[in-house]
Amino acid sequence: MPQEVTRIKKRIKSVSSSYKITSAMKLVSTVKLKKWKNKMLANKDYALKIDEIASIVFSSIENSKNPFFQERKADKNLYIVLSSSLGLCGAYNNNIFRLADSKIAEKDDAIILGNKAIAHYKDGAFNHIETFKDYSNVSNEKMINSIIEFIKTEYLKGTYQEIHLIYTSYKNSLVFHPVDYMVLPLKVDLEKKEAYPPIMEPNQEALIDALIPIYLTNSVYAKFLESEVCEQAARSNAMENATKNAEELLENLQIEFNKARQGAITQEITEIVGASQS
Repeated sequence: MPQEVTRIKKRIKSVSSSYKITSAMKLVSTVKLKKWKNKMLANKDYALKIDEIASIVFSSIENSKNPFFQERKADKNLYIVLSSSLGLCGAYNNNIFRLADSKIAEKDDAIILGNKAIAHYKDGAFNHIETFKDYSNVSNEKMINSIIEFIKTEYLKGTYQEIHLIYTSYKNSLVFHPVDYMVLPLKVDLEKKEAYPPIMEPNQEALIDALIPIYLTNSVYAKFLESEVCEQAARSNAMENATKNAEELLENLQIEFNKARQGAITQEITEIVGASQS
């Protein structure tokens, strides 16, 4: 019985250490989540306005010769897979990998972002583009701009038929899911066509040529920012669940400890009484 008390005490000490770690990580991830969520919300109005303007213009064009609207005859696609560089974020990365595995064919090229995806796809059948493997998170805006310039250049060269971004879409801090977003070619949404088309100055092609780089940069950056928020939310949720589990385990262990200690005391009393009567 004394051995059982000692074993439970060691177990309580171990769980208490884990509890302190998960509590600290929960606090850190919550602060990071708030930081990136504020950045996403601050960027949201601008992003929505750009999307609104682009939607009106793109749905009003007729027979545009801009190459970003033209489908390429290449035999492969490019996928940008956006994962985390750190772990302890629940099923965040696994959900991305499941979607990517269902989309990327052997003939396709892929830009793998985040250490977790790089490790997961180190033996992938498709071709890896290693240029951007040092990407860490959305703070590296220079790297994101380089990626945007790369996909624009390669699409204009006709290297790829389509260019996709696999990222995580944010709904709220508990609900987010991976999405396959087609970056290029641009699509015209005829359902959003205005009854009275806007007047385009100086002309349709000049306006489109000026708007597309802004639209692409805004759209891709917003998706990267959204993924960062989802990652921090997933990590915060994982640490919160781990902390709650540790709390429940500590409560159960404390009950077991009390029972074992009471049993040990009872046994000692019985032994003392038995010895005195012999």
